[in-house]
Amino acid sequence: SVFRLVEEHKRQKEEALKKILQLETQLDTKQTLEMQIQELKGKLQVMKHLGDDDNDGVKLKIKEMNDELDDKKSELEELEQMNSVLMTKERQSNNEIQAARKRLIS
Repeated sequence: SVFRLVEEHKRQKEEALKKILQLETQLDTKQTLEMQIQELKGKLQVMKHLGDDDNDGVKLKIKEMNDELDDKKSELEELEQMNSVLMTKERQSNNEIQAARKRLIS
């Protein structure tokens, strides 16, 4: 019984570590996306100020950049939702680990 609890504790700890690594990876991805979004916003501002509104090429480029910006924002929102789910699961795993630890000590 104690051996089973130790094994369960070990398994839960490994799962928690995997989730932490996933969260760290997602954080890196999120930060990269945020930088890309800021860069696109800056480029769009430059294009709007420097571009001639009558130039179809400039209008097309601005539209493409706006579309890319929207895609990046959507990707960021999805990542934030997944991050929230993973953090909830990590908290649940942590609670389970604490409960298993208490059972081991008792």
